[in-house]
Amino acid sequence: MTSTRWYAHDMTTARDVLITCVGLNFGPNPETRIDEIRESRYRTGKNVVRQLKISATDVVADIGSGCGFVTRAAAEIAIETHCIDVSKEFLDYTRYELSDIKNVHFHHVDYAKFPIADESLDKIFSTAVFIHFYYYDFLFNLIEVNRVLKPGGSFYVEIVDADVLDLDNVKAIKSHMIDYRNTLRSSKQGGARPRFIQPFSLTAFRHLSQQLGFEMVWVEHVSNVAQIVVRKVRGPQLPEWLAAVV
Repeated sequence: MTSTRWYAHDMTTARDVLITCVGLNFGPNPETRIDEIRESRYRTGKNVVRQLKISATDVVADIGSGCGFVTRAAAEIAIETHCIDVSKEFLDYTRYELSDIKNVHFHHVDYAKFPIADESLDKIFSTAVFIHFYYYDFLFNLIEVNRVLKPGGSFYVEIVDADVLDLDNVKAIKSHMIDYRNTLRSSKQGGARPRFIQPFSLTAFRHLSQQLGFEMVWVEHVSNVAQIVVRKVRGPQLPEWLAAVV
């Protein structure tokens, strides 16, 4: 039985938002399985809380908060939570989804620019967002994460680890590869080109994050997805040429 607690917008808009958020893992009509989606993503949020050791004194942020399902697990514990997203539709959904929790703030942002004060956050997390990023997306966003994290603060992130991809692992690679090929063909015929899932090397991530002032403190693979926690140990100390660009 579907919960009566629901999004304020019309069903078509809700369906579009949910499919953008969770894909087609719950079928073409995810609004009919909202309780399952909430439960699944909440479990992901509990894992984030556990790995970051989020406490009642922490100020936290979710980069790419989406529908707020993952955010809820942290917001229930932290003293203050910031939802950051480039999509107004997602933030609108999240405001409804988290309307029963106090001290949650919502930020519509431009690319890799967070309206949050320097060194004001204890913990940051991002799920199912960096899996779409290229190298330079990692660069710009990690610089911004470093800026807003307190010294010693931690960041949880997930990537599709190119280091463990294997053509013989059909389950891990086939659907993403076919979607990539089909969307490229569609874009050449005038269709929209959404952001693909982009494998990124854990080796490259480790090196880049170290250069930008982080140390890797935990990593675990779930199939081809690397779940990572890094800790801020210093400012990024950017080369002069890079500081001028960012």
